[in-house]
Amino acid sequence: MKLIHTADIHIGMENYGRLDPETGLSSRLQDFLKAYDAMVDYAVQEKADYFIFSGDAFKTREPTPTHLREFAKRIRRLAKAGIEVALLVGNHDTGNAAGKANTLDIYSALETEHVHVIREPELVTVKGLQVVGIPWVSRAEFATVHDKIKSLFKEVNPTQPAIVMAHASVSGAKYGSERAVMMGGDFVLDKNVLDNPKISYVALGHIHQRQVITGTKVPMVYSGSLERVDFGEAKEDKGFEVVELKDTAGKWRATHQHISTNPRNFVEIKVDLTKDGANPTQEVIEAIGKHDVKDAVVKVIINVPPECAHDVDVAAIRHALRDSFFIAAISKNISRVTRETLGETPEELSPLQALERYFTAKKVDGKRSKHLRELARELLEMS
Repeated sequence: MKLIHTADIHIGMENYGRLDPETGLSSRLQDFLKAYDAMVDYAVQEKADYFIFSGDAFKTREPTPTHLREFAKRIRRLAKAGIEVALLVGNHDTGNAAGKANTLDIYSALETEHVHVIREPELVTVKGLQVVGIPWVSRAEFATVHDKIKSLFKEVNPTQPAIVMAHASVSGAKYGSERAVMMGGDFVLDKNVLDNPKISYVALGHIHQRQVITGTKVPMVYSGSLERVDFGEAKEDKGFEVVELKDTAGKWRATHQHISTNPRNFVEIKVDLTKDGANPTQEVIEAIGKHDVKDAVVKVIINVPPECAHDVDVAAIRHALRDSFFIAAISKNISRVTRETLGETPEELSPLQALERYFTAKKVDGKRSKHLRELARELLEMS
């Protein structure tokens, strides 16, 4: 059996893009759809048996009709090719009220052939493959979910192939850059509960960084997202997982490999200027020349002494970046003169210095203070 495992497609993530006048779509939306198409092409060409989607189809719980259409067009192509599609409900797919439909319910309502939606913890059999589905659970379900998983495993037939699909944080996982924007209070699934001999593979979603959970007998894999979201993911490759299930001496075992979708490059360039530099703008342009910025999302951070600040020609720097896909920021950080006294007025303090004084006055603990200062610095760099 051949499976395509993916998650966290997040259609609607359109930062660092602009409107395409020909299609009316965001250029970044087109990036995400291009990656989605590459995965669907692979699934069809390689004659995959199953398409396993472990949650978070869209950026928001209420996607636009355009986003719904674009996701559905590709699901339809998979289904028409005879590939069994299992869609797990993630936290971004879940309605914000108990009676609301989730973003994937339409496939159940239409009884779309070859498409199966899992919206609550359950064991389903999809054309000979047993699937233990664990969608995103509410806070009210936290206390009982481990017991529910154990009871579902009891129902699994050990002579038939079985996998787990889960949209959750699993113990031992490493968070990527999305951790800073995720809501607190994530329920953490115990990897030991999932490490069951009846299971051949655990297809995980929710964390965007592709990774394999260590210390388990059963392969547990976050496929990661299909496209980079921000500069925190600049060094992460993006793609999907191809999984092979084989019956070996009466036991079903899984092998898997990562397939890259060749995501958009994100390039961050930092330049430290000196007050003795004859041509600060040229220094920045030369630094840009050392990087491959063609078709990339680019951010330039310039640390500049006060006496050189007015000599930096931002228009010339933008011209040097003309082949880039998108200029996220050109930030000038003006160096402050270190003062011997502590008698500065508020006007004399930089925003970060003022923030640090505030944290000191409010006695904010060191770890939280450091995290908040890092977030503030990122916001300033983007401005």
